Amino acid sequence: MPKAIVIVEEEKLVVQPADLSAPLSQNAIRHSALPSVEILGQSVVRRTIDTLVRCGLESITVFSGSLADADGFTELPQVVLFSPRDLWEGAMKTLAEHKESGTDAVLILGLGAYVEFDPNDAFQFHREKGSSAVRGFDDQGPLNFWIVDPAQVPDGSDLISVLQRITATNYPVQGYINRLEGPADLRRLVVDSFNADCRLRPHGFEVRPGVWMGEGAQIEKDARLVAPVFIGRAVTIAQQALITRCSNVERNSHVDYGTVVEDSSVLVNTYVGIGLELSHSIVDGNNLLNLHHGVLVQIADAAVMRPNKSLSRTIRHLWTGFGLDERASAN
Repeated sequence: MPKAIVIVEEEKLVVQPADLSAPLSQNAIRHSALPSVEILGQSVVRRTIDTLVRCGLESITVFSGSLADADGFTELPQVVLFSPRDLWEGAMKTLAEHKESGTDAVLILGLGAYVEFDPNDAFQFHREKGSSAVRGFDDQGPLNFWIVDPAQVPDGSDLISVLQRITATNYPVQGYINRLEGPADLRRLVVDSFNADCRLRPHGFEVRPGVWMGEGAQIEKDARLVAPVFIGRAVTIAQQALITRCSNVERNSHVDYGTVVEDSSVLVNTYVGIGLELSHSIVDGNNLLNLHHGVLVQIADAAVMRPNKSLSRTIRHLWTGFGLDERASAN
């Protein structure tokens, strides 16, 4: 039965590293953990693994330095999570184990993009072509997923080098693809979900057309939610606040009195203060990124923005590449 290896890291596959001396751009966040960021109630990593589970894969081995049991993987018996120092070296050892067990097809997924494809169709394509390897492609070029016959991979090889050199048959991916190369792509994925341009759906209850809420969300009197919007688990929206135009407020966050959130994402565990106007932005704790102006500001005043509460796990390396320590904080 087919198996999968998922590596939640993209740094080593990037041919051109980010130019940190250049103006803020899509490339500036290429080394981030965007697939692990919770949007519309779940991360891209969790959604991808759920898809693999539904397709009946016998085992799914996940290598990541940023995931934890809090992501809910312990409830999936097919999934084993490892956090070795070298993720790709760990993946190579697992591939060798699959080779010894006689497995003839393994999906290797370097998870950096959100890709909608049918794994069973890809495995069938691999069988029909009789190739030692196939690689996903779309009209923009190669994607970082392969199906390989472990018997064709030399023992002790560097897995990244093998995958980049291997002669693979192109597998055309026809479904929605978002490469998640920068924060604007994260916002685009949210908007595309609300507009039903992809299969990704909010992970919650649709309490009225276009308004989704997670368990324990509290919407105070006189707060307004203008569809489409998503309010995550244990979120509080205070009185007179307005959430509108494809905005999402994620788990354990709090939008305070009279604040307007328009065409913006408030990420997990974020407090947004009283009487603010957020537009075309992403907020993560005390980090505010305005996408229209390409400006990232770290807010020093905890009454304005801050992490909402102390949690066992947050993704504070999200903004790698923006040079926050070189920018003045806003008071």
